[in-house]
Amino acid sequence: MRTLRLIGLLFVITLCLCMHAYANDNYPDRKAIILNICPYVELSGFSFANVEFGDKFQQDMSWKNIGNQPLVAFEIVTLKYDAFNRRMIGSRWIVSGKNSIDWNPLEPGNSGKDGTRSFGEEEVFTGIAYVRIARLKDGTIWRVDDAKLLEQLNKAAPEIQEFGDVKPDPKPKPN
Repeated sequence: MRTLRLIGLLFVITLCLCMHAYANDNYPDRKAIILNICPYVELSGFSFANVEFGDKFQQDMSWKNIGNQPLVAFEIVTLKYDAFNRRMIGSRWIVSGKNSIDWNPLEPGNSGKDGTRSFGEEEVFTGIAYVRIARLKDGTIWRVDDAKLLEQLNKAAPEIQEFGDVKPDPKPKPN
């Protein structure tokens, strides 16, 4: 009986090690950079990784309403760069209210968090997240100034020589 338990334990340990080796195809020194340039939203807790055996790419983010009125929605853009600082296809998502489950406006001082999952792995070395646009409850729409964004990008990631287009990439059209 002890032999069977030992064999079972060794099998589970071997399986876990294999799963970790296969799933850990992320760069160990990857960089998740946040540019807090929106006067209404403060981003934090940005992380990204290939998960579930490299079948999915995951991004997670937290945010806080630092303005003085409720936020109805805002758009988070992630610029992605490979290990050689070349621009990859970026991503964007709209946060409607607090998060993808609670669409009530995010009240001043309140926080939220959420993430995205996409199929397939991505060889992202550097990810840069920022808020591109925000809508307040009174109807005011704030938009990022691209010149100021580029200035902040140069400060935050001086090793990247060409940032490419800083606008979100369009979603692929269905075939």
